[in-house]
Amino acid sequence: MKKASSKSRIIGEYATRKVGNSLMLTVPVSAGVTDNTKFILRKKADGTLEYQPVSRDDNPWTNGKYATVDFQKNLELDGNYGLTSSVGKEGVEW
Repeated sequence: MKKASSKSRIIGEYATRKVGNSLMLTVPVSAGVTDNTKFILRKKADGTLEYQPVSRDDNPWTNGKYATVDFQKNLELDGNYGLTSSVGKEGVEW
């Protein structure tokens, strides 16, 4: 079994600065982050802030999340509720 290597490194020390009603942190170019990269900010129980890049393709239709779902089979089993006709007294005018 191959041991996972830790690639974390300290790039520098940065202070927050106030911009409007927010505090900003600088991300240096040496960090390898490109312009307009989105991040999720998580505050851990110990007060640590952790930034994680947001996946570029979070669309489940294109990123493979739904690749194993058989939608045709689900339609056959459950029906398509938006296109089925009313059953019983749902369509009665009161």
